[in-house]
Amino acid sequence: MCMSVSAHMSAILMARSVIEAVAKDNGIDSGSLFKKIDAMHSKGLITEFAKKTAHTIRTFGNDMAHGDFTVEVDAADAKGVLTFMDYILREVYQAPAELQRLQDGADARNSHREAQRQ
Repeated sequence: MCMSVSAHMSAILMARSVIEAVAKDNGIDSGSLFKKIDAMHSKGLITEFAKKTAHTIRTFGNDMAHGDFTVEVDAADAKGVLTFMDYILREVYQAPAELQRLQDGADARNSHREAQRQ
């Protein structure tokens, strides 16, 4: 929604907030966002690449989150940050769910094969 009205700064702030919400949703609710991102990596929730990506979002959003509204933000900046955010959401939530679904299917097929052998 922010992008559709050229609210690029708001889009970046929202992405930063989402990263913090992901940490909190996974039981990491103390410390700075920097520490929360590192803790997500330490807990194995995100890869090294995703950690760097999350820090990029944090850095982009910090100026705005702390009241420095003189930083110029354009559509390309906002789109890049939102793409980074999407990557992290996929890594933390979607990929594990998809892999679990695939594993459940493989387990069911293996159980069926075992039952047929007996």
